[in-house]
Amino acid sequence: MVNSNKNQSMQAVQLSEQERSELDHMLEHYPVASGANIDALKMIQKYHGWVSDQHLAALASYMQIPIAELESVATFYNLIFRKPVGDHLVHPCDGVSCAVMGYRKVHQQLKQTLEINDGETTQDNVFTLIPLPCLGACDKAPVLLINETLHENVNPDHIDDIIQSVSEHSDSEKSAIKMESE
Repeated sequence: MVNSNKNQSMQAVQLSEQERSELDHMLEHYPVASGANIDALKMIQKYHGWVSDQHLAALASYMQIPIAELESVATFYNLIFRKPVGDHLVHPCDGVSCAVMGYRKVHQQLKQTLEINDGETTQDNVFTLIPLPCLGACDKAPVLLINETLHENVNPDHIDDIIQSVSEHSDSEKSAIKMESE
């Protein structure tokens, strides 16, 4: 038997006018709606930080495609987040070149410094750790991507300073935003 409460909560979220407009424009470029699955999921994530079950259902309904089709795409791609993530995404490269050049020690230090494992978010919701298979900077291995900043030739001794720098930069941005709103 299907839980009707779960079905009702799945329909509770509606796409915003801006999301529908962006989606309509996106769908104009595809012969079938399912061709836009990845872009549509990325759009939802852009506005909400992750793709909830409710947003997945609203998107499937609007695109008139089975929710299972969107779910399979969302769970396949490791950069479509199906649960909330931190303010900063930490992506150590675990490709072959980085592994040869010391990825394992860098990765271990990241987990120790952040006090989380892969796929987890720090208790303060600031950092999420998600290794990626290759960041395309093999000549500078090991590398680490935090948000859109690539850190090259990283060694375990750099990790605490890198994380501290990102935290301080984040704190100063939050302070500037708070002052602007006052």
